[in-house]
Amino acid sequence: MEPSRAAQPRSPWSDRWLLDAFRELNHPAVGHPPAALSAWESLEAAGIPSAEILGVACGVTGYQAADTSGADGSLANLLPQPFAIRYGVVPLGHSAAGIEMATANPLAFHLERDLAFATGHKVRVSLASPTDIRAAQTRVYGERATLATGPRLRWLIARDRAGNVPTLPSSGSAVEALDWLITEAIDQRASDIHIEARDGEALVRFRVDGVLHDIRQVPRDVTPFLMSRIKIIAGVDIADRLRPKDGRAAIVFDDRTIDLRISSLPLGERNEKSVIRVLDIGNTNPDLSMLGFTKGEAHRVKRLLGASEGMLLLTGPTGSGKTTTLYSVLRSMQSSETNIVSIEDPVEYRLEGINQVQVNERAGLTFASALRSILRQDPDVVLVGEIRDRETADIAIKASMTGHVVLSTLHTNDAPSAINRLADIGVELAALGTALKGVVAQRLVRRLCEECAVPIKLDELPLQQQSLVSGKKLDHMRRPVGCPVCRGTGYRGRMVVAELLVVTDDLQRAIAGRASSASLLELARNGGMRSLWDAGLERVLAGSTSLHELVDNISIPLDAGVESAQSDIDALLAKLRGETGPTDGATPRPAMAGAVPPPPATARSADEDNTTAPRVLVAHEDRRWRRTMHELLAGAGCSVIEAGDGPTALEFARSLRPAVLLTDVVLPGMGATALLEAFAKEHVATKIVLYTEQADVQLHQWLMSLGISDLILAPRELGMVGSRVAAVAAMAAMAGGGAAGAHR
Repeated sequence: MEPSRAAQPRSPWSDRWLLDAFRELNHPAVGHPPAALSAWESLEAAGIPSAEILGVACGVTGYQAADTSGADGSLANLLPQPFAIRYGVVPLGHSAAGIEMATANPLAFHLERDLAFATGHKVRVSLASPTDIRAAQTRVYGERATLATGPRLRWLIARDRAGNVPTLPSSGSAVEALDWLITEAIDQRASDIHIEARDGEALVRFRVDGVLHDIRQVPRDVTPFLMSRIKIIAGVDIADRLRPKDGRAAIVFDDRTIDLRISSLPLGERNEKSVIRVLDIGNTNPDLSMLGFTKGEAHRVKRLLGASEGMLLLTGPTGSGKTTTLYSVLRSMQSSETNIVSIEDPVEYRLEGINQVQVNERAGLTFASALRSILRQDPDVVLVGEIRDRETADIAIKASMTGHVVLSTLHTNDAPSAINRLADIGVELAALGTALKGVVAQRLVRRLCEECAVPIKLDELPLQQQSLVSGKKLDHMRRPVGCPVCRGTGYRGRMVVAELLVVTDDLQRAIAGRASSASLLELARNGGMRSLWDAGLERVLAGSTSLHELVDNISIPLDAGVESAQSDIDALLAKLRGETGPTDGATPRPAMAGAVPPPPATARSADEDNTTAPRVLVAHEDRRWRRTMHELLAGAGCSVIEAGDGPTALEFARSLRPAVLLTDVVLPGMGATALLEAFAKEHVATKIVLYTEQADVQLHQWLMSLGISDLILAPRELGMVGSRVAAVAAMAAMAGGGAAGAHR
């Protein structure tokens, strides 16, 4: 007699519905199904053809049969491999309707919702056998797809503040969602995971190589559980949503330990944001060249660290990689013969073999008090996370003068400014000059992706950037493109750009003698210091990063590209004069704002001989810019006046009534648009011509609509300056009914 259905044992398989369907059909093969990974495979083992199982499954569920023959590696970016393995699916394609997935178990709990979360798109499910799906996974993801035997991520949960170990659920969509987010973040080399919960839904963003990218939208029914899950693993109170919370956790990921620093911030009664900082100790490589230091820079840093005492400072804004560099330095100094102690707030990474002290100001453990205690612990190397006040600085300086190597950080823009910063907080400069051995200022720039970066020529750069590299060897310079390896960004990883100041004997005496900032900078350069810009430009010319990335992250010096640009200008001036020799013999003029210096010989003859020459006012803060325009205009028969800022230009326009003002969009004190407005209000007839590197067409149209008479694009139209300004002056004279603005 056939056993009743109620007596049938419950199967542990998640697709037991398939077994029940065959029992409803009274199929003889399902009386005692063999053990297998799934109900589908147990039915196959019982002798039922896979095609017959597929037909029954389609009939029961209403889903269509899938064709997995076209699945290949081009589909791997549609779904992360960990999700494909965990859910037993494979992507088959993408269309306007969503991503098509093949599965052997379409009725799995929350399957379509979880896959939609993982992909960020709607999902359409079709049916295929487990054998076909595994074969397709191998074609899409490679052989590793079939070797996954367990989760890549395992939590190491610490006790909470009450001393309790939180109980973590081992299943559920929020648990799997957070595990996937962290796994994906590590795979993408993200430094931070941002989860912003607003009105039910949450936006997930990853910071990769310093740039935030939108990753996923979390559904409303998952968001509150996901935020609670984050607080649980951080060891904080999940019920308190009105106050900020900070916590930590740790995971084992692919056999390496990774720390997570977790922060939650309330954004009103219903909204909150969590940020998870991913701290991978594997990033602290003791080889400085791996961080981006050149061989020469790394050698000089190691030589400074080889001393038995002294202080080395790292400077730069938040997020410039100072901590990573310091930890790399510490790891390079580690040995069984060295006692290394650090004072940090907070301790970013736990380094084995290094004694790390966490600052706790509430308990009275400050940088200064901890440093005093550490000096009684017989240290060889001391890391002070940050010098914030005079007391800490004084103790650190004394320690560095009594047989200790001291490393610390400051928030300054460049290396020489570190000396001024310490002077500002009251440090004794004589002691500082003796103790300080060097300062490293650094920034981070993104590395070009080696898979897709391509060479770039000078004329392919924006006009305003061409002068920055004009005259330099550009054989290795490259630009980003974007490919699957770099996820379309054109960059993969970041590198350090460093400005290294070594304290020489001359610089030491200058520090002790309270020399000016300009003197310190000159001595530092004489000692071999290259600016951050020059160090970055070296990496651009070597093809490691792009010029656009350098310009975005490091301020362009005022004199960047001036030498090459000035040589081009001088050559053009010589050509216009019919000269073949150098033009450096022109009479120099002072850079005083508002001064009217004597013009060079060629211009003076025009001023003296032509009493009807149109008067042109040249206004710019750069004396070399004014000199160039002066000579071009004098060569075109104009009488030239110079001003160094906007207010002076306005005063000259009021009193001297020039026909034309030649300037740039931006001018100290009063820009071109403000001058135009003042001219209109005071009925000054002077016309304005702009000579500018601004290449934005919309900006040009807007400026012309305001009443700018002409706009000359630098440096391409430099040779037209004289003729076009003279043309505007002539039109102004005709409109005024005579020689308005002529030299009298």
